[in-house]
Amino acid sequence: MGNYSVPEEIRKMRPQGTMVKKVKNHYYVYEYTSTSVKTEMPDGTFRWKTQSKTGACIGQITLEDGFVRNGNKMSDTDNTVLEFGSYFLIKEFAGETYQRLASAFDPEDAKQIFAIAAILVAERFEHMERIAEIFPETVLAKWYPDVHLGKDALDTLFRTLGKYGTKTEEFGQKLIDESSGKVALTSHAMNGSAETGGLTVFGYDADSGTAQMNRITAYDAESQLPLCSELSDDPDQTAAEGLFSRYSFAQTLFLADRKFNTDKDKALFSENGNTYIVPMVSGRDDYQSVYEAVRFDDRKTFVYEKDGYSSLIYHNTYEIEGYPVDYHVFLDTARQSAERQMYIQKMQAGEEGYSEKGLAAAEKDFGLFLLETNDLNKTAEDVFRDYQSLGDMETFCRHMDGSPDFSARCRKDNGSRQGLEFIVQIAEMIMHDIQAALNPHNLLAEDVLFALRGLKLVNERKRYVVRNENEERRRLCEMIHLNTSNHGVDN
Repeated sequence: MGNYSVPEEIRKMRPQGTMVKKVKNHYYVYEYTSTSVKTEMPDGTFRWKTQSKTGACIGQITLEDGFVRNGNKMSDTDNTVLEFGSYFLIKEFAGETYQRLASAFDPEDAKQIFAIAAILVAERFEHMERIAEIFPETVLAKWYPDVHLGKDALDTLFRTLGKYGTKTEEFGQKLIDESSGKVALTSHAMNGSAETGGLTVFGYDADSGTAQMNRITAYDAESQLPLCSELSDDPDQTAAEGLFSRYSFAQTLFLADRKFNTDKDKALFSENGNTYIVPMVSGRDDYQSVYEAVRFDDRKTFVYEKDGYSSLIYHNTYEIEGYPVDYHVFLDTARQSAERQMYIQKMQAGEEGYSEKGLAAAEKDFGLFLLETNDLNKTAEDVFRDYQSLGDMETFCRHMDGSPDFSARCRKDNGSRQGLEFIVQIAEMIMHDIQAALNPHNLLAEDVLFALRGLKLVNERKRYVVRNENEERRRLCEMIHLNTSNHGVDN
């Protein structure tokens, strides 16, 4: 064993989301997280890359006491050091979500729901089973002294919300009724990679090869606010069926990923004046018929620009007798060039499956999108622009990916799944509120949550003060107009 290695018995006692370092024969515990970052490649395409970050020291581990958080002795009855930074960010920027809860639930219930969702956001869903331990160690316990979270708090809340599900459904229906009328639908396999919902004919959809719990989520495509969601492990249930059994949609445009291209889903998307746009699925007769007919000319083009991306788009529209829909085909020239360059790089690197013969065969598919819509009055350019707003709606799913506590709870809480599903939605709404506040500063919610985790609220001589303010955190707080001196805890 090397001088700097950590014994297995010590590693077993570290909390999830942390790492252990040996310093002068002591084992210190540091915050540690991995974040998926959308990174532009040299060829102009984008990939998700994992970046790991090490944060503040939060305690140490000994064989005698196990993990002991900074500021807490085993005999403490009142915490003198409280987790503060992430929770202050949530409280200051997620006020709209709290107000929505307060208008729909009893005051004490609203506080409990918000407090639990805030912990799940701050802890990245890594410690769901430890809610009762974590709550008194956070500033939430001071803000909401009348909220009590015992060891069975989650199970009790999930069962309660599930039993009285009409309140949660009324909450979601109100969000739907107040939305822009453009709803983006995504499907995410828990404990696996999310489908991107991309426009390409190939789709790049992930397949874990194992039975998964799926989370179907409806978002307002313009504001990206989550409206409602459904957790399901029924392989025979169509993607949207659960949502439509609980919520009402009218005069709504659905922007859905490829999983929703089923006859039953599209029938649901066509009721009550609703319309849809969905990618075509390769291998089907309609796809093959349109694919073989694809032709482009210079008379049918438009320029698409968004968030620094610019491309000339070729387009054409096709009809198939007996099918009451339009099929729109697009060639994104910027993406075509990027995909071709990527293929050549892999071929030159000797990667299996990439060859000059394969390049010739794949050439027609680079930058090619095939979309189906039942709105026959919509122009091709409008179809393309509307569908692009499906965008990247699943940053939150990446925030909670890899959490064994969440994965386990999804499987064991069949009787209270509706309650679990609602708490997850509130957590996502909190993330939405934070991200909306940070967008003008070009900051990501996950990064700021992590950066502020090191801030503690410390009781010094019967007066609470914020500690661990370094230059980086001070600059960050100033940039986003976060005044930590207004921490809201009486001295």
